[in-house]
Amino acid sequence: MAAAMTAAVWYGLLWPVAVGLVLALLARRRGGSAGDWLWPALTYLYAVVALQLALEARLPEHLNGEDLVFVGRVVSLPETRGGVHYGQAGINQIARLEGRVSAPRSRWPGRHRLRVSYWNPDPPLRAGEWIRARLRLHVPRGTYNEAGFDSERYFLAEGIDARATVRAVEARWGSGGLPGWRQAVSDRIAGHLAASPHGAAVVPALVVADRRGLPAALWDLFRDTGTAHLLAISGLHLTLVSGMVWWLARVLLGPLCQWLCGPLRRLPLALLAWPPAVAAAWGYAALAGFSLPTQRAALMISVLALAVCRRRPRPPLQILALALCVVLLRDPLAALSASLWLSFGAVLAILLIARTGGPWLWIGLPLMMGVISAVLFDSWHWTSPVANAVLVPLFSLLIVPLALSGALLDWPALSLGAATGVEGAVALMTVLARFTPGTPPLLTGVAAAALLLAVALATLRAWPWPRRMLPLLMVPWLWPQNTAPPPGQLRMTVFDVGQGQAVALRTHEHLVLYDTGPAWPGGSAGAGVLEPWLRRQRLRPSITVISHGDLDHAGGLRDLREPGLLLSGEPDRTVGAAPCQAGQSWTLDGVRFRFLWPRDRAWQGNDASCVLWVEAGPHRVLLTGDITHQVEYRLLNQVAPVTVLVLSHHGSGTGTSRAWVSRLQPRWAVASAGYGNRFGHPAPAVLERLEAAGVTVLRTDRAGMIEFQLGATDNAAPITRWRDDHGRPWHGPGGFW
Repeated sequence: MAAAMTAAVWYGLLWPVAVGLVLALLARRRGGSAGDWLWPALTYLYAVVALQLALEARLPEHLNGEDLVFVGRVVSLPETRGGVHYGQAGINQIARLEGRVSAPRSRWPGRHRLRVSYWNPDPPLRAGEWIRARLRLHVPRGTYNEAGFDSERYFLAEGIDARATVRAVEARWGSGGLPGWRQAVSDRIAGHLAASPHGAAVVPALVVADRRGLPAALWDLFRDTGTAHLLAISGLHLTLVSGMVWWLARVLLGPLCQWLCGPLRRLPLALLAWPPAVAAAWGYAALAGFSLPTQRAALMISVLALAVCRRRPRPPLQILALALCVVLLRDPLAALSASLWLSFGAVLAILLIARTGGPWLWIGLPLMMGVISAVLFDSWHWTSPVANAVLVPLFSLLIVPLALSGALLDWPALSLGAATGVEGAVALMTVLARFTPGTPPLLTGVAAAALLLAVALATLRAWPWPRRMLPLLMVPWLWPQNTAPPPGQLRMTVFDVGQGQAVALRTHEHLVLYDTGPAWPGGSAGAGVLEPWLRRQRLRPSITVISHGDLDHAGGLRDLREPGLLLSGEPDRTVGAAPCQAGQSWTLDGVRFRFLWPRDRAWQGNDASCVLWVEAGPHRVLLTGDITHQVEYRLLNQVAPVTVLVLSHHGSGTGTSRAWVSRLQPRWAVASAGYGNRFGHPAPAVLERLEAAGVTVLRTDRAGMIEFQLGATDNAAPITRWRDDHGRPWHGPGGFW
C-alpha cells in the first residue's frame, strides 16, 4: 500500500488502478486473496486523487502577480534575512501563512498555505499571530534542470499553494499557540548561547527544528560532509528521548503510581512505563512542529507500545512498514519529501545492520547515512562515512540530551554544554573538509542503490559468494558516464536559471560555459544549478565566458569552484577575467569558437557583451549576451544564417531587430527568462517578429532546461525540453478531470 501511494504521487497515472482491480478480480475467481491487489489499487487511487486536488489548489496562473487581501495565521517560525529589494538594501522576513482570501473569495476559494516574503517589516511577524494583509500572489513555480533543487516538488510536498509578497499589513491580532511557544523556546536558547555562534545556530534546530539562524556556510559544511541529516530532528533523537523517559518511568514513576493506586500493582513496571514514553515522543514531535521524520518515529513508538501492551510483538520491519503506511495515509504527498525517505532509510539501515551487530554497526551505518544524504542533498565527500561514524554518536548521546535538558529545565549550563559539543563537531568537519583529496562524483539513483545493496549484503551472516565480490557493486558509481558528443559535434545546454542566463557548450573533451546565471541573497545559480550539474556530468569548464558584468549573467561565478580560463566583456567588473575581443578564436575537438564583439574597450554595459559564434558541422550557434540594436546593426555584415540563436537580453525589445532576424534566419531561438518576470521578457513584439519569420521559439520559463545536439550531418537537431520530456505531474498544469 505504501509503495502504491508513493508511485501514485510521483507519476499521477490512473491506469494502474484499473490493472489492480482486474488482478484483484482474477485472484478472487481463482480462490486467492483479492485484498493483495484490491487494497494497493484503492490506496493508489486515493493518493492520485490527493495529488490532483493539491495541484488544483495551487494559485491559478491568471492570478499570478495579482494583489488580494488574505486573512491567515503565521504557522511557521519567521526567518529574517538581509537582502536587496528593487535595488535597495533591507530586511526580508520569510514565513508561512495559512488562511483564505478575504474578498472576493470567488477568485481563489478555499483554505491555502502561502510562503510569504515581508520586506522591512514594522513590526516583525510573530509565530502564531493572525494577520489581515494585502498580498501580491505568485504561482509556486521554480526552475527545473537536470540537477539541482526542485522547488516545485518541495512546495507541493509542504502543501504550499502560492508564494506571496506582503504589500501592507492591515490588521494583526492574537499570538501564541504551538508556533508561538516554539519561537519563545528558540529565542530563549539563542539568548543563552550568544557566546557560541555555531551552538546558537545548531541547538535550536535540534530542539525545536528552528534552522533560521543557520548560516549558509555552516549548512554547506554539514551537507558536504554528508552529515546534514543531523540538523533534522530525526527518529534516532525521538527514540533516544522516549527510551530515557521509559527508563525513568520504570524506575521512578511506575513505583509511585503503584503506591498511589492499588489496582496498578497488577501491571508490570515495564508496561506502566510505556504511556509516558509515548507522550514524550509526541511531545518532542510537537516541539519540532510535527515534521515528517518525527511523525514517523512517534508512530513507530506508538505502534510498538500498542503491540507490547497487547502482548502481540511484531517484527521491527513490519512496524516500520506500518508507520510508513500510516504517514502516507494521513498525507500521501509526504512521499515527495526528502526528509521522509531520509528518516525511513536511516531506520531501515539500522534494522538491517543491527541484525549482524559487531563492527558492522559502526562501519555500515555511517556509510549508509552518507550515501542517503548524498542522494538527497546532491553533495558529499570521501570523508562522509568518517564524519558520520564520529558525529552520529556525539549528537545522539551528548549534544541532543544536553540541548533538550537545557531547554526544558531552562538551565543555560546544559545548553552551553551542548553548544560546546557543536563547536567541536564543526571543528572536526572543517578539518575533514579541508583535507579531503577531492570531491567524488555525484551519486545517481542507480549508483546509490548499488552501494546500499553492497552494504546490506555485507551484513548478512549467510552469503553464498565471496565477500570480495561486493566491490563490483561500486562499478555503477565509478564508471564514467558516456554522454560526451563525438568529435566535431556539440551539445548545447541552456539552463533554467530564472531571470538570467547560463549556457554550457560541451565538445568531446571540453566544456565552455557562457554566463553563470544570477545571484541572490544566500545563493546563486552557480551553487544551485551549475555545480550540481557539473558534478553529475563529472566535468569542469575549460573556459568560462561572462558576457558582461550584470548580476543576472555573472552572479553565479562567485560559487563556481573551478571556472578555468575566464573571459569577460567587462573585465573590470569580473575579478580575474581577461577581456574578450572580436577576432579571438579557438577550436576544441573540431568545434570552432570565435568572438564577433566587442571590437574595443570603449563599450560599456549591455553593449559590451561578448558575442560568441560557434560552428559544429553544418550547424551554427550565436550567443549574444545583452546587446542592443546598435550592436546588431554593426554586426550584420559579419554573420550568416544560424541554427540556434540565443536571444539578447532575455528576449527584450531592446534587441532582436527585424533586420537581425532577417539576416540570421535562425531555425530556433531561445529566450532565457524567468517565469512571470516583472520585465515582461520575452517581449511580445519580439515573439511576433520571430513567429512571422517562421522561427521556433523555445523559452526556459516554459520548457525548463533546454538541450540541443548539434553537429550531425543530418538536418535535424535533437532537442530535449526538460519539463516536457522529464517533467513530473507538478511541473505542468495539474488535473485530469
